[in-house]
Amino acid sequence: MTLPILSLTILTLLVGTVATFLAGSRARWVALATSAVFLGEIALIFLGFSGWPGYNGALVPGFSESESYVWIHLSWMRINYTVGVDGISLVLILLTGILQVATVIYSWGESKRPAAYFGLLLLTCLGSFGVFVALDILLFFLFWEAVLVPMFFLIGFWGGPQRRYAALKFFIYTHVASIVMLVGLLALVFYSGSSSFDFSSVYAGARSLSAVPQTFLFLALFFGFGVKFPMVPFHTWLPDAHVEAPTGGSVLLAGLLLKLGGYGLIRWAVEVLPSGLHTAQPILFFVAFLSIVWGSVLSLSQRDLKRLVAYSSINHMGIVLLAIALDSSLGLIAAVLLMFAHGIVSGLLFMSSGSVHHTFGSRDIASIGGITPTTPALSTLIMTGSLASLGLPALISFPAEFTALLATWNGLSYWVFLPLAILVVTAAFYLWMMQRLLFGTPRGIPAGAHDIPWYEGAGMGILVAFTVLFGILPGLLVNVIVSSPIHGWPGP
Repeated sequence: MTLPILSLTILTLLVGTVATFLAGSRARWVALATSAVFLGEIALIFLGFSGWPGYNGALVPGFSESESYVWIHLSWMRINYTVGVDGISLVLILLTGILQVATVIYSWGESKRPAAYFGLLLLTCLGSFGVFVALDILLFFLFWEAVLVPMFFLIGFWGGPQRRYAALKFFIYTHVASIVMLVGLLALVFYSGSSSFDFSSVYAGARSLSAVPQTFLFLALFFGFGVKFPMVPFHTWLPDAHVEAPTGGSVLLAGLLLKLGGYGLIRWAVEVLPSGLHTAQPILFFVAFLSIVWGSVLSLSQRDLKRLVAYSSINHMGIVLLAIALDSSLGLIAAVLLMFAHGIVSGLLFMSSGSVHHTFGSRDIASIGGITPTTPALSTLIMTGSLASLGLPALISFPAEFTALLATWNGLSYWVFLPLAILVVTAAFYLWMMQRLLFGTPRGIPAGAHDIPWYEGAGMGILVAFTVLFGILPGLLVNVIVSSPIHGWPGP
């Protein structure tokens, strides 16, 4: 009998989350133990991945470690508990495991209701993992909505001065988009003539639809997933949520929640509705280019370090959307690589901005400077994250961005110079930030300031290690993505 590793992993996170909520002052230890077991289970999933040579088949075609059990059986519809992984979801659950461990360690010093705080962190990761492995529409939606609740409370209770406004804005924007997404998914089921909510059944029926219904369904799903991306002009919730969220919340918000939008768009729209994607392609290109330019321009004008990183996320996710819209195998591989790279690097940068605030009492780039002699370890970590974000070779963003630019050249020819120019702008605002914050005459440094505590350095160090590892050996991720059957992906 095959070990139901995905269900066991969900159960591990569920039990660990409940135990963390009940653990009181020991919550951080329970959260760390749960995170370590979770990462170990992800390693087992890698070892059993169907894309590796010698795999003998799967319960759900094209997916490894797949499980399917009848959940709700009506006379006219069957809803199953169906889960599985392929190359796309496997890379993103690896990202989930890495960020969960790093965030728990970084937040070790949290003293304000630690049981609730660490429990909500784990609940966010549980919902994200469920989204990445769910292959039934109802199950997918339940996990999708489950992510909103813990993030709402993380922002609203542990956030900054405007936390209630930011939490409410985050919830309204994303929940309204979720309703549109749910309507689109239900319409997808019924128009496809599927007898169940399973991905394989919906996929088989929806791809035979004509271009008109596919286009309407695709646009509904694009809006629902795009707000979480976030796409311009529905991006305004993101900077407010990031600035007000506690550091751990910001890491998971940028590292995981934004990736839910990209993953959902690939899994439930791009793969299932190819004619809809082809018709809506000009809209996706317009929104992608607008997001790339707008995010970069706004980043240039920011003085708050955390807000700068937040706006740069809009820029990077715009490149992800561009790669998806190219409708090519290379473009979709680039999109998955970019999502993974952004999750690691943005997590490192948000941790860095949190440590700057903890150490110096401010994130204002104009009022703090020359911090390297005082905090050499923190300065090194900030520089590593900044250089990774601007695409320095041998760091994780370089192979992802290079692949995206190559895919753009193959698909759009000279239009590649627009994202290339914006990457130059991205380099400019990160170099400007490092020059002002790290170097020069010390200013705005309070008496008694010292380098970061061990747990903040350890949390960021984990992300630095993976930034370097996958920057030097990106094939470790690329081989996973391309070795699995990728449903509906066109040729290069």
